[in-house]
Amino acid sequence: MLMASVTLAGITAALVAAAWTDWRQRRIPHWPAMALALGWVFAVVATPAALGALPLSGFACGAGVLGAGGALWAVGCLGAGDVKLAAALGLWLGPADLGLALVGAGLLLFVLAVTTFALGGDRPRRDLPVAVALASPSAVLLAFRALDVASPTPGT
Repeated sequence: MLMASVTLAGITAALVAAAWTDWRQRRIPHWPAMALALGWVFAVVATPAALGALPLSGFACGAGVLGAGGALWAVGCLGAGDVKLAAALGLWLGPADLGLALVGAGLLLFVLAVTTFALGGDRPRRDLPVAVALASPSAVLLAFRALDVASPTPGT
């Protein structure tokens, strides 16, 4: 339980830092994504059960997100920091939870775009803070996972 709490606190700190700097500067530093990736490697070695699935599925998800995100970065749809953060979250979340996080992020980005348009613009801005939208549902999903791992198993 302590390990799950410490891990969740570290992930949350990295996500808050990425979201804050993306909101303020439209830039994500390297260290939050690196901290998430290194934390995942540590979790694979120390407590693989905390990941909720096989580590290979998380690795495949992170690699897939990096490839798809790299293609979106190449055509100018995403920033490199957004891609790195999404790939690192793919490691932690795995395919099913990352899909939920991306749907949640898409809805939040839609709300941000509409709000930006309504508050004074002839069109939505292209430089929306993707890390803000991605961090929120990801943190919620990881918190639910940490609570599930930390809960006692009935009958034991």
